[in-house]
Amino acid sequence: MRLSEPWWLLLLLLLPVPWLAERARPRLRWPSLSLLPPRAWKAGGSGWRRQIPLLLRASSIACLAVAMARPQTIAGQTRVRSEGVAIVVAVDCSLTMTAEDVPTGSGDGPISRLEAARRTIDRFILGRPDDPIGLVTFATFPDLACPPTLDHDVLRALVASVEPARPGENATNIGDAIVWALRASLDADTQRRVVILLTDGQNQPDASATPDWLDPDEAATLVRRLGGRLYAIGLGAPGGTVRVGIPGTGISYPETLLEGYDPEALARWADLAGGAAFGAEDAEALDRIFDRIDALETSPVTGQIRTRYREEYPPWVAAALILLAIDRLSSASRARRLP
Repeated sequence: MRLSEPWWLLLLLLLPVPWLAERARPRLRWPSLSLLPPRAWKAGGSGWRRQIPLLLRASSIACLAVAMARPQTIAGQTRVRSEGVAIVVAVDCSLTMTAEDVPTGSGDGPISRLEAARRTIDRFILGRPDDPIGLVTFATFPDLACPPTLDHDVLRALVASVEPARPGENATNIGDAIVWALRASLDADTQRRVVILLTDGQNQPDASATPDWLDPDEAATLVRRLGGRLYAIGLGAPGGTVRVGIPGTGISYPETLLEGYDPEALARWADLAGGAAFGAEDAEALDRIFDRIDALETSPVTGQIRTRYREEYPPWVAAALILLAIDRLSSASRARRLP
């Protein structure tokens, strides 16, 4: 137990006040008790009984002094991370990410590119418990799904819920996605910032929907100027198949993807931002890429223990009130002092 405000214990110096006040109280001078009715002088009782009200008042002062000093006990302790690497993953959610052409190596058949991204990012999050990690999804528009956070349970749930972009939003706005991820990383209280771009296509923004779209070269340059680093990852290979829906009909048809990501563009953006570029055509390769990034972005983490305290003053307040109530009752009983 500890006292949060121990200086209130100075009130204990007031403990003699009830006795001093009693001595200073004016009294009538009687030459003899025989002049008073018998009940009047017998009401005073014995000496120790006459001390009861004074003891009650002094005890209530002591209880109030302890209560105001705020006694506390430890309710729990939390480790607070004070430094790490702020990482924001920008994931392409355009229609092409639904192509089921990513082998898993487990014999279960290929999975979609988006599912491969979800699994690998989840695994990456589990391996970095001390780093604030965020998530940006993008297609025609970027969206901050989760700012950098140490609450990785919430982040993992959000990653698992990532779905393809809404129908009609089939563009790939990479420049804006990089800037959104960078801006999110700047809000984290860390000295190092990393943006991980994961896409299966080339930069093809919808100029009608986003007329002010930012060129990825400019976005990557901005990352470096603001002290960040960009890792660019290309996923999949040409030849995958997606189903394209016809708006308003509920009908869809298969379409073969003739183009994939641009390795040269990824390498250029990564170089402008002081990072590295990678390519993956299967889930195991994607896992290895994130393992590589994990090894490149090591950082010592300093932390402190934050202790939570439970307030224990209510019983002391209750005791003081009870003692005062007893004092009031005893004042009307045989314990009151003879005037």
